[in-house]
Amino acid sequence: MIIKATKKLLNISGIKAGKDTSATLETLPGEWYAAPISLLRPGKLAVQFLHYPTYILIVIPGKSLKKLVPLLAKKISDFLNRHGFAELESDFQLNSPTEIFSTNSRSMLAHMNQIKFDLEYHIAMSESIEEIDYNRLEDLNTDYMFGGKNKDSKYIRSIDVLKRLMEVKKMASS
Repeated sequence: MIIKATKKLLNISGIKAGKDTSATLETLPGEWYAAPISLLRPGKLAVQFLHYPTYILIVIPGKSLKKLVPLLAKKISDFLNRHGFAELESDFQLNSPTEIFSTNSRSMLAHMNQIKFDLEYHIAMSESIEEIDYNRLEDLNTDYMFGGKNKDSKYIRSIDVLKRLMEVKKMASS
């Protein structure tokens, strides 16, 4: 699993990571981009993981990548099962060794900043940290429209990407 984290998150985690000079993976298993988000309480953070090319969002409370990366595979699996895409789990190669780099994609950082504002709005609506429903935050993102250079249209949603991947997988197996 390749994780490209922001400098801020790498500093919080105490990780020294170099830049990944390889091309962005356009197919699965893809890459995970990671950045901290505030839980709007002093000293309380979570990390948002955004997958490219599917734009799946995973949110895990905590500050350090060292502690959160071991939880990521389970959260991804839960997400895929929750949305009916369990068949794609093997394509994500969740059990592969984790490599952490600093991020080099300004477009992914821009997407993450936009998502951060939406997440912080929903977090602010919670009475306490214990009330935050991280699965709901992830589920809301499945219909988030990402703009940019997409083959079929100007906008893309993660749910549409996952459906297309399922169709390709079903066609390949038949």
